[in-house]
Amino acid sequence: MEKPRVNVADALHQAATAAPERKALVEAWGAGRSITAAELDEQASILARGLIELGVQPGTRIALLVKPSIEFVTLVFALLRSGATMVLVDSGLGRKNIVRCLASTEPEGFVAIPLGHALRLVKRREFPKAKLNVNVGPTWLPLGKPLTKLYELGQRSNVDLPHTSADDPAAIVFTSGSTGPPKGVVYRHETFTTQLAEIQRMYGLEAGGVDLACFPLFGLFNVAMGITTVLPEMDFSRPASADPKKLLAAANQCQVTQSFASPAVWDLLSRHCQQTGESIPTLKKVFSCGAPVGAEVIERTLTHVCPGAELHTPYGATESLPVSTIEAQEILNDTAEKTRTGAGVCVGRKVDSVEWRVIKITDEPIAKIEETEELSQGKVGELIVRGPQVSREYLTPNSPRRESRFPTSATHNELAKITDGDSVWHRIGDVGYLDEQNRFWYCGRKSQRVVTSEGTLFTECVEQVVNTYRYVGRSALIGIGPREAQRAAIVIERPPAPPGIKVRRASWKIVRSEIRKYLSEDPHLKHIEHILEHSLLPTDIRHNAKINREQLAKWAAKQLKKER
Repeated sequence: MEKPRVNVADALHQAATAAPERKALVEAWGAGRSITAAELDEQASILARGLIELGVQPGTRIALLVKPSIEFVTLVFALLRSGATMVLVDSGLGRKNIVRCLASTEPEGFVAIPLGHALRLVKRREFPKAKLNVNVGPTWLPLGKPLTKLYELGQRSNVDLPHTSADDPAAIVFTSGSTGPPKGVVYRHETFTTQLAEIQRMYGLEAGGVDLACFPLFGLFNVAMGITTVLPEMDFSRPASADPKKLLAAANQCQVTQSFASPAVWDLLSRHCQQTGESIPTLKKVFSCGAPVGAEVIERTLTHVCPGAELHTPYGATESLPVSTIEAQEILNDTAEKTRTGAGVCVGRKVDSVEWRVIKITDEPIAKIEETEELSQGKVGELIVRGPQVSREYLTPNSPRRESRFPTSATHNELAKITDGDSVWHRIGDVGYLDEQNRFWYCGRKSQRVVTSEGTLFTECVEQVVNTYRYVGRSALIGIGPREAQRAAIVIERPPAPPGIKVRRASWKIVRSEIRKYLSEDPHLKHIEHILEHSLLPTDIRHNAKINREQLAKWAAKQLKKER
């Protein structure tokens, strides 16, 4: 008996049938190109048939290296409909990591802009199977089948599109690498359809809205829901570098009703609005994702959007999204003050499709659920989750050659997966606790906890307290030395001076002395041995919001060595 068809691209067809002339995508740069839902739906199917005529079969791994644009979104849906497994990597990972990630998937082809094909050709020994190549660029460049020719091939084809089921692989998506080398996460078709359904249900998103998509993944879901997606002019791999004037212009010109972005973007945009008095009066639903967002950013953002607007912060990871969600008013009225006093960051209640548990912290592999110790409410432990949107596996290289060159990928499943009968729990890598309302309080990454002779310190519990001090913009707790015998250090980034205003900064000697006194008054923080200053704390490449504490720890060790 054939399994039921599952493919998130079917939702695009439904949206296009309901409102064919509605704009599906708008590029907020250059000539301001746009495409209707019907055009996008038709072009995605034609390109899917073109890919099949080219030689793509169900499960064929195709690397997609195209910047967020109408072509990118169309090709995503085309690849989904062709049955291929698309490979997605962040351009901000850097060439070395991009090559490593792509090579580990052993792609059988590249659908890429010329720069992506140049990488394929320069590193051709890493991609021996890449024969099915499509050039999304000038037709005269001999880099593969031109996109226009692929379209023509699809127009002439009568081939049936393949039947995809829930368990069929749809994509390989790489983690941001904020706590180690990026890992390839296998997304099934059920992963995407569950994510779409949960996001739509949780936030009451309806067709006809307009979204400013500062995070492309959510832009794909919007298109499938019948929501017009506006792609702003920005470097999506470096959201903190976005020009707030361009974001504001795109938002107001297109009268956006919702927007997904990282905390770095909301901080940037809300500061600009605060300084200029501008706003986005049509913006009714704000979504901040990728890292905890501070109460001050929430308040500042809500001041410059539609009165009564909602601000939601979904929580999850590349391997499991979404897991939970919380709305701004609950943060401002209930949890923010607790966060400022060291309780961690409340990320809300779980979504209906997810199960979660908090278990005793261990860095060792856990084979079966029977080997875990579930903790009671209020006790800090490691979060594990399971559900249809939770990835069951990481990428494991197919060939011995690849496995020897990328040995870590073979152990990811051992470290992150726990079997429970026929199902799998995912060790999300975060630590925290459940409260009496079954809300999860995030205390930090398990790998970034600092274990000293005086006890264990958790990053969010420490940093949120330190950040309340007047001389601190952001802070990062790090451990110096081997695990179980670490020395705790706090790295301070001072707040930026208001634009156009000259502020005389206190000397670091005075600041450090006052911070030392400030920490000594807190029994949980008085054992922090070192206080260092850094001009700009390094962050992850995807959201520019998660602090790279591993990198900071190496820097701090060198600084302390110099001071001796």
